[in-house]
Amino acid sequence: MSYVLRIVPIAFESLGVRSMATFIETPDTRIVIDPSAALAPRRFGLPPHPLEKQRLQELLKEIERYCSQAEVVIITHYHYDHHNPAQPELLDGKYVLIKHPTNHINISQRIRAARYLKSIRERCRLKALEYGENKELHFGNTRVRTSPPLPHGADSRLGYIFMVLIEYGDEKLLFTSDVEGPALREQVEWIKHVRPTVLILDGPMTYMLGHRYSNDLLNFALNSIVEILNECPIHTLIIDHHFMRDVEYRKYVNEILSRTKRDVSIVSAAEFLGREPLLLEAKRRELYSKYPVSQ
Repeated sequence: MSYVLRIVPIAFESLGVRSMATFIETPDTRIVIDPSAALAPRRFGLPPHPLEKQRLQELLKEIERYCSQAEVVIITHYHYDHHNPAQPELLDGKYVLIKHPTNHINISQRIRAARYLKSIRERCRLKALEYGENKELHFGNTRVRTSPPLPHGADSRLGYIFMVLIEYGDEKLLFTSDVEGPALREQVEWIKHVRPTVLILDGPMTYMLGHRYSNDLLNFALNSIVEILNECPIHTLIIDHHFMRDVEYRKYVNEILSRTKRDVSIVSAAEFLGREPLLLEAKRRELYSKYPVSQ
């Protein structure tokens, strides 16, 4: 399929790290959303395997490369897999749209935001900096719209994010950021309100089912995804991030497809790029078994 928008998933779980870093190019501008990546500090009781660390360094370099091409950088919230305080220079000379540092934010992200904003203002030559919620910007014929602040998941315990809609011609790309599903009706309604043609969705946290993520939340998320696909003109759903921390993700994709009335492509970021998913975190135990690490 050809796209009016050039969409490049730079770093995602299906590419080997925790991230949703995405590059979008239109005839008018080039945009990077959430230019960072991280690793789970513990999974299955194990720290990151050296192969995960190697992959992280590779993809951080890719993020840096795409940021050097971009004119606009958007940061939807202050978790470390979405913003990188170690590289404020990534924003040098960019038009920056960033999560508001004091409104609709939890304590930990408020502290991170203050440090990060101080750093980028001192060390970067920003072209412009604006707070990102409820915005509409135009770059030639490209329109960028952002959502109101929305909870990071089912409640505000983990803070708030904003979604990003990029429109050119008849194409509308919606980047949800971390909605953990979607997990709330207000998240679903904003997606349906803007009616995207391409949706980049972080997906339900099935890898934490029965712990931080309940069966009720999973059912709501799956029902909501089906509802969105049936009611919006989406031709491509890229579902990744939290969703790809579970090696059993395909059974949920099959369930969604079986209930979707329209012809929709549902792929991971890796599959969108024509690659096999590289689920390093989800297979951390296997990595340690296959490639033992000496003490």
